[in-house]
Amino acid sequence: MAVTRAPTSPCGTDAAGTNRQRPVLVSLFVASLALVLGCTQSASQSVHASTAEPATLTPERYLRQLALDLTGAPPSDAMTDEVLAQGAVSDAQVEALLRSEGFLQRVRRWHQELLWPTFGTAVLRAGVGLVLVQPGGQQRPGFTNPERVLEVLDRRTDGGSCPAAGSEAHLTEASCCTAEDPGHPACCLVRNRTYNPDDPACLAKARALPAIFAPGPTAGDRTVRGGDGSLGCNDRVEYPPPRVPMDDARFLHDTDGRPYYLSARSGQRRYYYDDRGVPLPYDDAVSCPGYCRALVGSGPAGAFTARDFVARTRVVGGVALPGDHPEARCPEGFAEVANRCDNGVDDRPSRAVEHRREGYRLQRTWWSRGHWVKVCAYDAQERTRSLHNGEPCRPGRYTENTCGCGPEGRACTPSTGVLTEPSGTERRLRESLADEPLQLIADVVARGEDYSTVFVTRRSLADGPLTYLYREQAEVFETLLLNAPAAPEELPRATSWEDETWRPYLRAEHHSGVLTMPVYLARFPTRRARVNRFRTAFLCRPFEADGPTPAADDGCHREPDLSRRCGCQRCHAALEPLGAFFGRWAENGLNHLSAREYPAFDPACATCVAGVSCASRCTYYVTDPASPQRGMFEPLQYRTAAETANLDQGPAALVADAVAAGALQRCTVETLWRQLLRRPPSENERRRTLPDLVARFEASGRNYRSLVRAVVTSPAYRRLD
Repeated sequence: MAVTRAPTSPCGTDAAGTNRQRPVLVSLFVASLALVLGCTQSASQSVHASTAEPATLTPERYLRQLALDLTGAPPSDAMTDEVLAQGAVSDAQVEALLRSEGFLQRVRRWHQELLWPTFGTAVLRAGVGLVLVQPGGQQRPGFTNPERVLEVLDRRTDGGSCPAAGSEAHLTEASCCTAEDPGHPACCLVRNRTYNPDDPACLAKARALPAIFAPGPTAGDRTVRGGDGSLGCNDRVEYPPPRVPMDDARFLHDTDGRPYYLSARSGQRRYYYDDRGVPLPYDDAVSCPGYCRALVGSGPAGAFTARDFVARTRVVGGVALPGDHPEARCPEGFAEVANRCDNGVDDRPSRAVEHRREGYRLQRTWWSRGHWVKVCAYDAQERTRSLHNGEPCRPGRYTENTCGCGPEGRACTPSTGVLTEPSGTERRLRESLADEPLQLIADVVARGEDYSTVFVTRRSLADGPLTYLYREQAEVFETLLLNAPAAPEELPRATSWEDETWRPYLRAEHHSGVLTMPVYLARFPTRRARVNRFRTAFLCRPFEADGPTPAADDGCHREPDLSRRCGCQRCHAALEPLGAFFGRWAENGLNHLSAREYPAFDPACATCVAGVSCASRCTYYVTDPASPQRGMFEPLQYRTAAETANLDQGPAALVADAVAAGALQRCTVETLWRQLLRRPPSENERRRTLPDLVARFEASGRNYRSLVRAVVTSPAYRRLD
């Protein structure tokens, strides 16, 4: 494999084209003579030789190119010295590069360019985003990310004097912790190197920070707390758990442990929770202010409507302030109404002004790293099923007062509420989801398995965030429907959510390599997009329309079957049947639609009225009253019997067909050629070199590392172009 240096040219240059040193006059004379006599014979021989035997890289340059291409880093000094001593790159050195961790990283990067494994600005979160609030329900500037609470809890500031109370620095300035005030929040990190959940000062620090709550989908939390927008709890009032120990002197309680307080407004006994353990609004003027109702309703027959309810107001410095206050009054034509402070239904016309806010509880959530954080009491509820209808609690889908974020708050996740700037927890989950297919590809290559395994295996790997997602959050995933890829006992066990170790496990039998991983299904959300990406990236066969299209008034434009519609059929005649391979995977979702749960025909979906009486499952069925296929499982629409069989065979059958036809192998060779040589193959190389590489790829059992070896040791790769 040694590459020798070319001999010195008789026309005054060495193999590298460097001119020898000559006196200027002699050089001019030689140049003139060369122009006349041309060194003609030598020049023609040189041109002929370069055509027949192209110049190749020197061993040193060949080694450097290999190392950069295969590992992304230059070769080591020891490897370079060895090549200089031997005058050639050895097979052992090539093999060492191919067996390095750097090579697997390059393989990951090459496939990242093919798979595009990213969710872009799509928000993937379990449940709903938690938002920080201050008393009054308004977001506090600088605290738009709930994880900011953890930053403050973990912060210590050293300075000369204790800042005034109410500032963030007041909680972190070490000078605030004195012998006279040993319980000050700043003592948390004065006495401890890190946050200590058992230190009273750390608890005081947590209590001084804002509370977090789940604003809920679309309508916000108004179904729980009233108001006309997102409204959090009163985070100056701490709630106990629904039942307190009998020896707990912090809270008044009945003999059964049910806690209560005496209302400062009425002097009456008020309970923190109803008899089912559901939080009740706190009875004071801040949490449940009184409001005003018109003397006569503006609706039909004098019925009261939303416009008939307004807040009490008072004027301070020329500004009208709404809310309960001894000086607050109702406008003329309105009467004062006392707030009932109950868990009333959300369709009250008084909802916009009838605030019903609860207090907070200290809770250690799955994402808070063992820290206590303030969580609004409605959201701190741990039950998993609604007390109203018995259905699973899905805070990301709907908001109601008996469902919170569940055990450890795992149905909710910290979020900034900004698509392009996710919280650290969201970002970590996105990274793991995007890395999952690349981990599998590297694992297949490292094991020396058949390359097609990447697309058909049930095997996968999961780190801490993915393990937690699949074990604990799959059923409450908000943005996209998601099935856990395996039964809980089949999933790996991570040491913690932050665990970075990737552990292998076996997914359910309907899975098919990277093609059924969440990031692929989400990145390419429709059957057509999924097939198109696979064909384009791994079969080198993008769909390309050609030929004229009939006039716009041609009847063929109204053909509902795209595989027959004029103009469309050039692509869709192939695309639609192939899409059936992904027919059991929901579009715009990550869940598998089994034949048992979603049969070929559903009579309920055949008779329902879309948008009125159709169940959510009918989303996957034809419900158009004018369609003769109404009630049919939508992916089966317009499919032949042969194409229908593709549905239950899944993407693995699509890959098997591509392997049997040799399309996957040919495309893999050409894609790798373009990656390593940074150019497409010439026509001559397509006829002679690539078929040989495909044959060697097949002979190796479609071993990807062997294919890379064959390309980088080929004359074309070593040629000096």
